[in-house]
Amino acid sequence: MAVMIEARGLGKRFGSRLVLDDLDFQVERGVRLALLGLNGAGKTTLLRCLMGVLSFEGAVQVGGVDVAAEGKSARGLIGYVPQRPPLFSMTLETMVEFFSELRGIASERIADRLEALDLPLSEMGDLALRELSGGMVQKALLAVALAADPPLLLLDEPTANLDPRARGEFMRALRSVGSDTTVLLASHRLDEVEMIADRVWILHEGRQVFDGTLDELRARAHADAWLWVRTEPERRDDARRAFIERAGEAAVVANGTHVAVQLPAAGRAEALSNLQVRGVPIDDFWVVGPSLEEIVQGFFDGEGER
Repeated sequence: MAVMIEARGLGKRFGSRLVLDDLDFQVERGVRLALLGLNGAGKTTLLRCLMGVLSFEGAVQVGGVDVAAEGKSARGLIGYVPQRPPLFSMTLETMVEFFSELRGIASERIADRLEALDLPLSEMGDLALRELSGGMVQKALLAVALAADPPLLLLDEPTANLDPRARGEFMRALRSVGSDTTVLLASHRLDEVEMIADRVWILHEGRQVFDGTLDELRARAHADAWLWVRTEPERRDDARRAFIERAGEAAVVANGTHVAVQLPAAGRAEALSNLQVRGVPIDDFWVVGPSLEEIVQGFFDGEGER
């Protein structure tokens, strides 16, 4: 498979702080890769180095183009959607004209992408960007990123500041990306990683400490799902005490008539049976998988025990 990104000895410092530490990696064309890690792990810095907007140590190639020597050519192969949109003081139509000239593509190509994302210029072109919702602006940036059909798409937590509806619209729009496009997604949301990524990295203190599938990461992290139970209000505390006896107070939460316990799959049926033995009525129950933060933290906790 052809290589889309290749890095050798990639390093980056900000003063005395080492952010990327001698990274060596390859990403093949068409791969959908999620970048995970705690805050400050180097995810955004890595994306900016790939675009050549930050200086760096080592060598990076995008599509066979040397990023340090030919940054403009390398950026021509990349579509980018940031976490926070630039504070442009312009209308949507002016933004289209600006980026079409910047990227050297016909404005109609961006307009067609906007139309496909339900942002028709004929109806919305005269609106100032500040008049658009956050979801609309992010979709507009996605349209710009995709208009040139870039072989590489970089997404830096693009839905972090969106409400659930706007986030859903953005992710549906992202499904229009062709399967031959390489995607790097930095995200803190499990649903986004599950929807987009077929490979996951964890960055920690500037180094890659995990490379595999999300299922492999779950197995390494030993992050258990939450068993939620709804019972009668007057029996909630009984359910909570039963769960604490089984899993410990740190693994139990309660909210109104709902109580949850974090347990491995093998222990959930027994926990429900124990409630019935105690005479605690179960009006409903469901299982919620661990969050991405819990999975990543579980991975680090497990590595510390090795």
